[in-house]
Amino acid sequence: MYHFAANKQCDLVVLGGGGGGMVAAARAASISGKKVIVLEKTSHTGGGAVFASMIRTFGSKWQKKRNLPDVMNQFIINAMDSTYWKLEPRLVSNTFRATGEFFDWFCDIAGDVEDEFEVGYYIFDGPDGPKVPLLKGTISHWGAGQLIMKTMLEQCKKLGVEVLTKHRVVDIEVKKGRIAAIIAETEKGYLRVACSACVLATGSWINNKEVMKKVSPAYLKAKIDPICKAHISPAYTGDGIPLAKKAGAFLDYDSFCLRLMGPMTLSRSEVMNNMGNSPYSIFVNRVGKRWCCEPPQVRMGLFNSGHVLLEQPGSVSYAVFDENSLAAAIKESRKPHDGYGGFFGYPRFPESMQEVYADMDKAINTGKGSAFKANTMEGLAKKMCVSPKALKATVSGYNSSCQAGVDLDYFKPANNLVPINRPPYFAIKGTLGTDGAFGGVLVNPDMQAYKDGGGLVKGLYVVGDFASGRFINRGGVKDQVINDCSWAFASGFIAAANACKYLDEIAK
Repeated sequence: MYHFAANKQCDLVVLGGGGGGMVAAARAASISGKKVIVLEKTSHTGGGAVFASMIRTFGSKWQKKRNLPDVMNQFIINAMDSTYWKLEPRLVSNTFRATGEFFDWFCDIAGDVEDEFEVGYYIFDGPDGPKVPLLKGTISHWGAGQLIMKTMLEQCKKLGVEVLTKHRVVDIEVKKGRIAAIIAETEKGYLRVACSACVLATGSWINNKEVMKKVSPAYLKAKIDPICKAHISPAYTGDGIPLAKKAGAFLDYDSFCLRLMGPMTLSRSEVMNNMGNSPYSIFVNRVGKRWCCEPPQVRMGLFNSGHVLLEQPGSVSYAVFDENSLAAAIKESRKPHDGYGGFFGYPRFPESMQEVYADMDKAINTGKGSAFKANTMEGLAKKMCVSPKALKATVSGYNSSCQAGVDLDYFKPANNLVPINRPPYFAIKGTLGTDGAFGGVLVNPDMQAYKDGGGLVKGLYVVGDFASGRFINRGGVKDQVINDCSWAFASGFIAAANACKYLDEIAK
């Protein structure tokens, strides 16, 4: 039994003030006269969306005005093909269309921001992908997420949306098959918010150990300290799981999965980082053995290769190379390339070997234990904390493959087989990162929650990372139709319209 310090009432309550939640709240208030309340358990809104650099945008007026090709239909087909047509086509279509509609609406409410964006491409697509709006004047266009989240908060304040931070939702009341009230814990006691409809935007469950034990015990066992902290916020504790259960929503546990990245080499040296993605390096694990055809993150994709790295001891890899490897990589970088390598591109190297060494010293001399240099393979192994005997045997075997012109162990193409026998020798540590944890309530094309046992939960809409339906879980690997930030904004945008429609219908 709760003793309430205060009571509130609204038409629509939004649980979670991240990207999807804030878009849903601001959009709902913009298109209706409904009373909206946002409950956010942390001290600020925005969630992981404030770290977003860009979104994939399709069919926007902004793109049409700049005569950019409309590739939405082809990308929808590609998305459905890549997920084996297991997803609801209308959900996928609605999501793609909502990316453009959301961006145009954002430009309308944000004032004179349209020209603050320039034509670019989504980072993992490369220049051959769809042309999208990128925020000007920021390093690698970081900052769009901050601007969008700032605008959503301003819109909420302008339209009278109550955004209540430090309000942790702990329970719900369900009457006649719908959520009738939300109970939140605050600094002043418990608050009860009566409502007619609800948007569930509570984020992921990556910090819920009980869930993680079931989804990826290997990840927990590895005790990984991910590079990108935005995707492992302490707030991501799966708060939506018990709420969804009590509301009668269908929790799609088969969809629960992690998105892993790696090997990640983020040192101060661009040369070292590039060699960590180079086909002229060899990748060895903590016991000094090769574990793949190099480089898997370029060939397979950064997110797929992370699942391979997870199976290595400690989920750690080292890219090992020498002057031969450097010379081959530098020579390759000077060639003209057709197409694009996506996130990795085709790296350029300094003009002289002296400049190459100076750049590598930025990482080697930091003393942080991620970049190493030695005049002997034994010396390099000791600095890497790898068995010298094992590393020498691995490099010797690789050099024999180079001499034979065929790699029978890991099948590296002959043109990339360059022997590692010209000191000094180098290594750059590659670690495992995560793009987050995903899966939750299965939603329909309107972002309305499916009911456990069939049908739909009245007045309940689910958005963002906790909504299932825009990706498939292929043996623990997430195959998605659109990137996470675009999904967060699009799903929030769609949910707002349909929640308002539902509220109008029950008011008749």
